[in-house]
Order: sequence, then C-alpha cells, then structure tokens
Amino acid sequence: MNWLRENWFDALLFVLLAAVVVAIVLFLTGVNPFARRPQPVVAPSPTTASPPPQAEATAPEPETQAGAGASAEAPAGDVTVLPLPPAIEAEPTAGEAEPEPVPRKPAEVTPPPRPQPQAAPQGQGRYRVSVGAFTRPEYAVDLAKKLEAEGYPVRIEVIGRVSRVVVGPYASRAEAEKARAALSRYEPQIYRGDTPLPQGRYLQVGAFKNLDRARALARDLKGSGYPVAVYYRDGWAKVWVGPLEGAEFAATRARLEAEGYQPVEVRDGG
Repeated sequence: MNWLRENWFDALLFVLLAAVVVAIVLFLTGVNPFARRPQPVVAPSPTTASPPPQAEATAPEPETQAGAGASAEAPAGDVTVLPLPPAIEAEPTAGEAEPEPVPRKPAEVTPPPRPQPQAAPQGQGRYRVSVGAFTRPEYAVDLAKKLEAEGYPVRIEVIGRVSRVVVGPYASRAEAEKARAALSRYEPQIYRGDTPLPQGRYLQVGAFKNLDRARALARDLKGSGYPVAVYYRDGWAKVWVGPLEGAEFAATRARLEAEGYQPVEVRDGG
C-alpha cells in the first residue's frame, strides 16, 4: 500500500496507457464491447390449418348414341366459358411525366428580292427623285456610283455650287414613289421636270466617262480652293469650277491655265 501511495501517479499513467492500447486493438478488430446484443427471435408456433375444401367437379361424359343422325347433347352441369375482357392500357402513374413533343423548327423562308422601280426611257419621264446634295462633289460621285451599282438610273445636277444626285426619270408619280420608298434612308424628295440648266458662268476643267477620274480631279480642285461641282448626265461626268461672276471669272481662268489646265467656258448647260 505504501508503494501505491508513493507511486500513484505512475500507476494511473499505466492504467490510462493500457486502456488506450485496448481501445486501439478493439477498433482494429471491429469489436464493440458496448454494443447491445440482439434479442433472439422466437418463431411463432405453427398452427394447423385445415386446407379449404376443394370442389370436386365431375366431368360429365357425353353420351353417344349409335346410329345414323345421332347427336351428342351436353349435360345440364356444363360450365359456360366467358370471353376474356379486352386489355386495358395502363395509365401513367403519378410522377411519370409523358414525354413532351419536340417542337419543330420552322423552315427558313428567304424573302423574295424587292422589285426595283422601272425607269422611263430617256426624254419620256416627268418625275425624278432627289437623293442627296453635296458641296463636296466627290461625295456626290461616291453616292452616284453606289446607286448605279444597285440598278438605278442616276444623274448629278449642278445647282450653284452644289452637286445634287437624282434618280430617274419615271413615267408616273407612282413609280417615283416606289423609288423614294426604296431609298428612304436618304430622305429623298420627288420633283417633276427635267434636269435644270445650271445658272451662272462655269469653267469646265475636264469631262470623263470614268466616274473615278472625275472624282479625283474634283477632289484636287476642291483642295486647291476652287468652287467645284460635278455635272453627270448621259454617261459623261464633267468637272466644273464656278459659278463665277465678273472679274472673278477671268482671274480664275488665268489661274487654272497657269496650273496647266485647259478650262473651257460652259455654254447652254454644258
């Protein structure tokens, strides 16, 4: 007892260490000393049940009479066989969703091309559509080329120092209205009559069948400070400087000649 009193701490430490070792062994072997043992299941005593009485069916034997014309009659105790009822299709139970039909993608329909209004023959039309007016003639040439590529009959009129792009002519206002609707992005206007003759005096610096060459010359002259316009009709693009009045006409002509151009005065609308 004296030893235990003097070494109680070592004894307690030994007991705890032994408990940890035992717990590890039980864990590794899968033994749980604290698990409740299952109670034995007592099977109920079988009861003797008398089998249900089976009905004895005595199959009647058909009586056959010998001789010609003999017929067999079924005895009164025969069982009538009823036809089976038609099969009933099982309805889907709750939770079983019927498959939804897959929607069909509508076929893509290509819209028909928009018809272009038909222009009247030259000299027979009375209506034109003004599409745009520009103080920089190269912009007018760019728009004229674009509209020609789309199939429109195009002219460029000169009004003062402005180059106005028009399409036409059209024989009726209805045809002109179709053209205006097709070109609505330019906010066009319909007017009646032929291309007006330019007012004032102009100097023609060049005439080209090629719109690109006319555009390049007009841009160069505009960059040099000249008032420039482009007159485009019947396949000819004419680059004009003007309108010029009085002494300005002679001074501008002399300047152009000094720069190597050969200006010609425009008469009767070119």
